[in-house]
Amino acid sequence: MRRTAVLSAAVASLALTFTVRVAAGQGFTVYEHESCTMGRAGTGVASPCNSASAIFINPAGIINTAGPKWNASLGLTMIAPRFTFQSDFSGASTDAVANNIPVPNAYITRQLGTSIPMAIGIGMFAPYGLRSEWPSTFEGRFLAYLADLKGLYIQPTIAAQIRPWLQVGVGFDWVYSTVDLKQHVDLSSQILPSASVPPGTTFAAIGVPAGTDFADAEATGSSWSGGMHIGVLIKANSWLSIGARYLTRTTADIEGAAKFTQLSTGIVLPAGNPLGVPGGTPLDSVLAPNFKTALAPQHASTNIPFPPQLIVGVTIRPMTNLQVLFDVQKTWWSQFSVLALTFANAGVRTQYEDYKNTMGYRVGAQYEVGTISVRGGWLHHSGAAPAQTVTPLLPEAERNEMTLGVGIPVGRRGHVDVAYQHIWQADRRGRTIDVPRGPASASLNNGLYTANATLFAASLSWGF
Repeated sequence: MRRTAVLSAAVASLALTFTVRVAAGQGFTVYEHESCTMGRAGTGVASPCNSASAIFINPAGIINTAGPKWNASLGLTMIAPRFTFQSDFSGASTDAVANNIPVPNAYITRQLGTSIPMAIGIGMFAPYGLRSEWPSTFEGRFLAYLADLKGLYIQPTIAAQIRPWLQVGVGFDWVYSTVDLKQHVDLSSQILPSASVPPGTTFAAIGVPAGTDFADAEATGSSWSGGMHIGVLIKANSWLSIGARYLTRTTADIEGAAKFTQLSTGIVLPAGNPLGVPGGTPLDSVLAPNFKTALAPQHASTNIPFPPQLIVGVTIRPMTNLQVLFDVQKTWWSQFSVLALTFANAGVRTQYEDYKNTMGYRVGAQYEVGTISVRGGWLHHSGAAPAQTVTPLLPEAERNEMTLGVGIPVGRRGHVDVAYQHIWQADRRGRTIDVPRGPASASLNNGLYTANATLFAASLSWGF
């Protein structure tokens, strides 16, 4: 009875963390997959940069009849998010661990000399994934202190110019997803395994203080899944082009394991305790057998959908050496409403998210100064998380972002591109504690999250 009760509480808490991490809204959409496009605020669906990175920006744009037969691009984006939580109760501020996250990308394309201009290629990029990490002593550690998600897309692509003004492309995505999540479990909130107390009585009733860590829980898992990426590019005339791309939903069937490590509480039980053990018995010794039986490593699984994206854009060329670009993006985060996680010993646990769809608005420009390209842009994203689901996993909110970039030729057919981006995220009230489902639970939010991020990117592209 004792072991079953403690296991159920710990695993239920772990299930909560596992599902929240992935459903954190537009904050998990990584769009910076090539520094030329990043320099102009991610715009380019109607006019991809002159490199193989069009595989991601718009699969229809990999056709380049006037360029070399082969094009390759290799790049890296460094993302440096910074989060802080200020508690309503103590007034103290806690900074998240300052991670610098590398996001690589690589692309190669080949032009095909047929009666219908065509091109093929393959790319590697990561449109979903991020890392959040807090000190293990942070008050939100019972929701999570480490959450890491990676979604690596490998995309073979083919495109055709079916009219002089119309190009279409399609990619087939193989997606490798990994998840790593860690949290502590608070003993005070767990059900007391004793028949001598009313049902539902917790360890707090025998004097266990709130915030007593007794287990460190970790869940890891991975999967392969598939999807598609479709693009259309219309070159209306010399000064106007229109583009669109659609990245389909991908569902990752995560299979993994959960493990629990005992943490010392230092508590000694008094005489006459409801657990029925002699006074002076360390509580840790009572709990220890659970970590060899019911809290031993066990299988865990879940289905994680990466939502579809639709981006539509327009490029205007008011001068031969100037492009002005506008893109609008919709991401269907409302698909993260209810998620279920299955444990080998604890059955199915359900997590409610109630996210909403998001919109992103981007404007960018590129100006040619001789052989050097100068770029800049601005973008705005709405937030997906409702007020009651803003947690330390990712304190989600609307964002404004500014970008700058430059492209410099290297030799006859190469160029190096570098870009800088800064993200200002709106302050957002959120929580570090578990709350019931529903908008009314937003009244239980217990602090303020602030956030910003800086990104640097560089890439080398070459034609041959």
